[in-house]
Amino acid sequence: MKPSIALVVAFLSVAAALPSYAQPVSQLDVNAIPKIDSDGIRKVQVILRQRGFPAGPFDGVAGPLTKAAVRAFQVKYGMKTSGEIDNQLLLALGAVDLAGAE
Repeated sequence: MKPSIALVVAFLSVAAALPSYAQPVSQLDVNAIPKIDSDGIRKVQVILRQRGFPAGPFDGVAGPLTKAAVRAFQVKYGMKTSGEIDNQLLLALGAVDLAGAE
């Protein structure tokens, strides 16, 4: 599958924004689902809403509404559709600080 232009642009902007101590984006497993605390989930919910994908209340819980918003975002941008907050989604949203190992 060919990556979408939006995903490539997001990936390149993420790579430029990484702090020197961060794991290189090229070494991240984009399919990995990192452990994210409630503040991180809240941040994802806010970003999704800002991008036009209502993720329910900003409660820091990845419930059914958040998973539906994630799935809709993944479908729109040609990503693997899982409904999970994985590294690929985080990179596409520009939430580099939340991406990492499982």
